[in-house]
Amino acid sequence: MRRLWAALRGESGQASVEFAGVLTWMLLAALLIWQLLLVTWTFTSASNAARTATRVEGRDGNGEKAGKAALTPSLRKHAKVNVTGEKATVRVRIPIVLPGLDSEKLRATRSAELPG
Repeated sequence: MRRLWAALRGESGQASVEFAGVLTWMLLAALLIWQLLLVTWTFTSASNAARTATRVEGRDGNGEKAGKAALTPSLRKHAKVNVTGEKATVRVRIPIVLPGLDSEKLRATRSAELPG
């Protein structure tokens, strides 16, 4: 009985249990940071695409086509570029790390206008 009691009160394996608990939180933190980086990258790409669209439109080119071409293929698939006069607006769907949680409502919208 003493051996059983000593085995139950021992600290063998405690480090493994603590590591498993901390690892879960570290993975969640990594996913959150990765998602924040994706959001930032999407807004930056949308701004760049809007500026490109206004420059090309200002030189009598096809601004909508240039705006979409300025995006990476993964963002280009769900992007909408609208050019009116000297102003371009780009809407891009923000990619989500966890599959199944993405939505059409999660979009990055950026506009650019040629200085006059």
